[in-house]
Amino acid sequence: MSFGMDHDRQGTTMAPPPPDSPTHRPVMVAEVLDLLHPGRGDRVLDLTIGTGGHALAIGRRLGEDGLLVGIDADRDALAVAESRFAGQLSCRVHLLHGRFSDASRLTADLGIAGFHAVLADLGVGSHQLDDPARGFSFESDARLDMRFDTSGGPTAWDVINRTPERELADIFYHCGEERYSRQIAAALLRAREQQGVNTPAQLSEIVKRVYARRSRGRTWRIHPATRVMMALRIYVNRELEELEQLLAALPSLLAPGGRAAILTYHSLEARMVKHTWREQQREGTLELLARKAVKPSEQEVETNPRARSAQLRGVRRPEEGPPCKS
Repeated sequence: MSFGMDHDRQGTTMAPPPPDSPTHRPVMVAEVLDLLHPGRGDRVLDLTIGTGGHALAIGRRLGEDGLLVGIDADRDALAVAESRFAGQLSCRVHLLHGRFSDASRLTADLGIAGFHAVLADLGVGSHQLDDPARGFSFESDARLDMRFDTSGGPTAWDVINRTPERELADIFYHCGEERYSRQIAAALLRAREQQGVNTPAQLSEIVKRVYARRSRGRTWRIHPATRVMMALRIYVNRELEELEQLLAALPSLLAPGGRAAILTYHSLEARMVKHTWREQQREGTLELLARKAVKPSEQEVETNPRARSAQLRGVRRPEEGPPCKS
């Protein structure tokens, strides 16, 4: 097995967890394998390889003649995946640092014309959610960050403390579908003028106070800050823009007859995938593998609550059809 880790990966400090660690549980593995049908000698692209949960299951089916290419924006996750794969996979493996928008360039640099299977899991990894320093957790007292790639770019702290009130409200509404976006933005503006909003815990407390005033004693099905935190994460990491670029590039990433699967976790990305793939089917560049999304079993949700909102969709590139735009 050969690893093609990008030479730019520096300073990764995350220690690899045991393969059966409960904090590293990929979602709907059996369903993904059933949809993608990876086999011996196939070329497979995992665009969100993370710490390697899905990829490990896929790679074991590829054999010595197969190729697994993994891309991720999180350098620490790539280091964990590299360690997990050592001694576990016989296929060739290339692990590369990048985003969806980098996929066409990175795979072209490897000289790969098309993949038999492509996977993207749009969920946030447990290693990110459970690391207080990353700022994804409601209770974290670390500085707001929420970047997948911590090497550069604006953080959630920058967005919360430097964005004008109206624009901040628009972020919460459009990226998180937050009903109280205006009230929350106003409350955050007052707080940052007094002492700043520095941590997820401070942010969550401000949102909870807004909900307490607006909901008039009603109970909350989810944490009040869920949509605000999601909106910040989406905005900071440009997730919707990146997904749009992936969906446009996907037909050219697939070999004729190749299959792609995407796991979504909220309505914004689910709608984008569903509507784009329907349009691409009308154009003849891709074919839907099923009319409805596949959802996790009750048993999986019971053992892995983070899977509860997952939806799995798949497409296939026709053996013959209109030329795919690169």
